[in-house]
Amino acid sequence: MSGKLDGKVALITGGSSGMALATAELFVEEGALVYITGRRQQPLDDAASRLGPRLRGISADAASLEDIETLFATITAEAGKLDILYASAGVGKLHEPLHEITSASLRGQ
Repeated sequence: MSGKLDGKVALITGGSSGMALATAELFVEEGALVYITGRRQQPLDDAASRLGPRLRGISADAASLEDIETLFATITAEAGKLDILYASAGVGKLHEPLHEITSASLRGQ
């Protein structure tokens, strides 16, 4: 590959399968350090074993503000930055524009 993502740090939510995992694989091949998330640790560990040390799997629920805060704290501590966000996991039943979503919206209140 061309190394287009050398030095970049990416986060892919819902990254343990499907298009998101395929994207993670491409990002790793292009030189990025990639964090993938999912609710079950085993598929994340399987992906990390297959794709190597530039892929890190972290169990996190996109609907949990606490999980999201912990996730960003982990990425910041380990990598110091985040360049790319690929949001493949999400929460249904949100009707607000993105910039108006609050933690109460995520909890369904």
